[in-house]
Amino acid sequence: MAVPDNPAGYLYRAVRNGAVNVCRDGARQTPLEETCFVHRGGNREATLALQKALGALPEEQREVVIMRIWGGMTLAEIAGVSGASLNTIASRYRYALEKLREALQPH
Repeated sequence: MAVPDNPAGYLYRAVRNGAVNVCRDGARQTPLEETCFVHRGGNREATLALQKALGALPEEQREVVIMRIWGGMTLAEIAGVSGASLNTIASRYRYALEKLREALQPH
């Protein structure tokens, strides 16, 4: 078996594909109220607002944000993993951040 050029991207894609398979097979999805984020100051309201704002993003934008911020991947790496152009990935990231800023402005 060949070693992937981008192990983080390969891992992300494998986990994403597994998650898609679980959802497609009708497995239980985690409700929005159960969050995987923890606010540094313990602000549960801000944490839930972030979870809700991320959930409201189109899937393509949400994936780019997660890979970039929590995965630490560059936009070029994300483009390579997703098969989309670098310009498309940069646009998705920019639009997602704009939507998140707007949704989280009160917090």
